[in-house]
Amino acid sequence: MDIKIKDFEGPLDLLLHLVSRYQMDIYDVPITEVIEQYLAYVATLQAMKLEVTGEYMVMASQLMLIKSRKLLPKVADTIETEENLEQDLLAQIEEYRKFKLLGEKMAEQHEERALYYSKPKIELVYENAELRHDKTTIDLFLAFSKLMTQKREEFAQNHTTIVKDEYKIEDMMNVIRNRCHLQEKIALQAIFSETKDINEVITLFLATLELVKVQEIQVVQEENFGNIYLMGKRNE
Repeated sequence: MDIKIKDFEGPLDLLLHLVSRYQMDIYDVPITEVIEQYLAYVATLQAMKLEVTGEYMVMASQLMLIKSRKLLPKVADTIETEENLEQDLLAQIEEYRKFKLLGEKMAEQHEERALYYSKPKIELVYENAELRHDKTTIDLFLAFSKLMTQKREEFAQNHTTIVKDEYKIEDMMNVIRNRCHLQEKIALQAIFSETKDINEVITLFLATLELVKVQEIQVVQEENFGNIYLMGKRNE
């Protein structure tokens, strides 16, 4: 199964999405939480053996530095350095936000102007189309990143873990289908409650993505940071 993550145009785009979920002024956002979500996202990509470009890793290093400084004993010099690093990061995100909004506005104006020019009729054919910035899919992946961190800690404390050699996406799709058939809606974390190792967790998530892709299940999240639920197609 070929998986390509193209929801974000770069690390600042990912950070902007994480910050915007708090629905508050960018300088009031709890930066430590944002850093943890970013690092969990990158760690999940690596665990799933997906390619992570260098710019994401450079940003991850910068964020880890900020996070580590926040854990140091508070003295005047470290406080000032810590604040400078945070302010620089937030300023970068804010500047990126402004340019992104400007780019979107210019794109809208371009589309509006294009309506005034007559063009010959052409047949539009799209091959290998990919959905970009699908909020539901992004939040599903971010929720999985958090769940992945929790499962890693759980498995690390479990000394009797039995690792299965191989899991098949098709089998996991049937597991999810059966669960969604028995319940009107099921919480995402409940799907992973009985998993026994990381390979099973990853395969189960890939099966979830595939079912969403073929529109057999629907993803529901009523509010930012709220629980994500899966619903079978018969319940739409």
